[in-house]
Amino acid sequence: MVLLAGLVVGLTAGTATTATAGTASVACMAAADCPPVGTEVKLGDPTPGATDKWQKAKTNGVRYKVPAPWTGEKIVGDGGKGHQWSSPKTISDESDQHWRILVQSPFVDQEMPDPDELDKLGYYASYVEVEGATEAVLAAAQTGHWDDPSVKTIDFQLWVESERTGVVTRFMGELPPGKKGKFLLNNFVPTIKP
Repeated sequence: MVLLAGLVVGLTAGTATTATAGTASVACMAAADCPPVGTEVKLGDPTPGATDKWQKAKTNGVRYKVPAPWTGEKIVGDGGKGHQWSSPKTISDESDQHWRILVQSPFVDQEMPDPDELDKLGYYASYVEVEGATEAVLAAAQTGHWDDPSVKTIDFQLWVESERTGVVTRFMGELPPGKKGKFLLNNFVPTIKP
């Protein structure tokens, strides 16, 4: 199953940091028709002026903005080349992981996922609007962080197909739980210009 292979693809940045792709367990994915994991997070309206002081970034011609204090580095992983953006603060005092956004363009799997198929694998997925995209699919849930399940996080993946180039880019990451993470997601997605 092409979709399944694309979802299970992890991203390695450095020697030991591996991000799991999404909220559903691999064992459940193999069986399909999985119950959803976590609490669904829907994309809301952006806050006017929220990204005015965010830093502009670009990965393989895809433009977007990230919070000003976050730092970025080039990465190469199973999902393709891209950038990883990390918050200055770690997710908890006991962890060395940071809140982050990963951008892979072009994503290794150039086929756009079907939200209905993602939902069968335990995701909360839906089509969303992204200016300049022929199609965009968001899967997002609040759940335990992959490195420390006791820490709540908004885990998301966003696939965007550029209207201009036809290239599929995948954005994924872990944002803080609750209103703070929802604020970041709601304001990050509208900055994407594929």
